[in-house]
Amino acid sequence: MSSDLNIQEKKAIIVKHGAVKEKLLNILLDIQFSSEKGYIDKETAALVADELGMTETRVFEVISYYAMLKDKPQAKYVLKICNSSPCYVTESDKLVALLEKELHVTANQATADGLFAFNCIPCPGACHMGPIIKIKDKVFGNMDEQKVLQLLHDLREGRISL
Repeated sequence: MSSDLNIQEKKAIIVKHGAVKEKLLNILLDIQFSSEKGYIDKETAALVADELGMTETRVFEVISYYAMLKDKPQAKYVLKICNSSPCYVTESDKLVALLEKELHVTANQATADGLFAFNCIPCPGACHMGPIIKIKDKVFGNMDEQKVLQLLHDLREGRISL
């Protein structure tokens, strides 16, 4: 299974980052975030390795080392809930319970339709907005039950672009 980006789009991302080995992590993250499936497949890893003059093994070492990089398809929307102390104090645990109830899955599981998954992450640096949900590189702050339900609805309806 390959990602939904075509070769030209992947190469454009590589070129945007200067096509240098030192930017490997940035390139992989950019490709992953640009993909609907949210992961780096074998074809893409091979392309990146070839374009940067690296071995595929080295590219996969980087993919397997960094938790934010994925080598398997992800849900379309992966909601990341901060579980660091400041967000926990502002009841981020209630967001987790609400998502379990609303999505009928536990952390790190995708919904049956492949639309949603959620997990907890360490502090993304938005303590002033806690509790937060982060999707790709967008942070939604001061989340409460009503805001979470609205966010899920808006994502299902395609009202939020990420």
